[in-house]
Amino acid sequence: MSFRKSFRAVPLREGAHYAAQRRKRRRERNALQLLIGAVLAAAVGLGSQLLPSDRDDSAGQQATDMSAVAETVPYVPQPLMSAAELDAQQPSAANARASVSPRAIAPVAASGGWSYRNCREARAAGAAPLYAGQPGYGPHMDGDGDGIACEPYVGPR
Repeated sequence: MSFRKSFRAVPLREGAHYAAQRRKRRRERNALQLLIGAVLAAAVGLGSQLLPSDRDDSAGQQATDMSAVAETVPYVPQPLMSAAELDAQQPSAANARASVSPRAIAPVAASGGWSYRNCREARAAGAAPLYAGQPGYGPHMDGDGDGIACEPYVGPR
């Protein structure tokens, strides 16, 4: 077993002559690719013009005929409304308050009288999550007041 380093060749910098040759070859290659691309594009464009088209020429004529038939309608802006007209459209404050009813909160039926002391007990018993009205539910376990106690959480423990 040898502890010698493996041989690694040091990259050499090319001389000016060889670097110039490489640049020249690269320019020639790029020019050739550009020329080939231009010839292909010209061939495709010329081919699409020379091939017979599958479209019906009468459809094109109908479109131009319809544009001549269509009439132009001038735009006439509507006059602006005055402040009195805007106020007349708005409902009065008394009617607006009467039409909006306050949100009624449904009372939660009290459970059987007992509940788990905390969510840890409910989870240990396999009862979590608890919904309002179920046995074992208590409002002290419902942190956000949505009627679901001991909701599962995702996050750091």
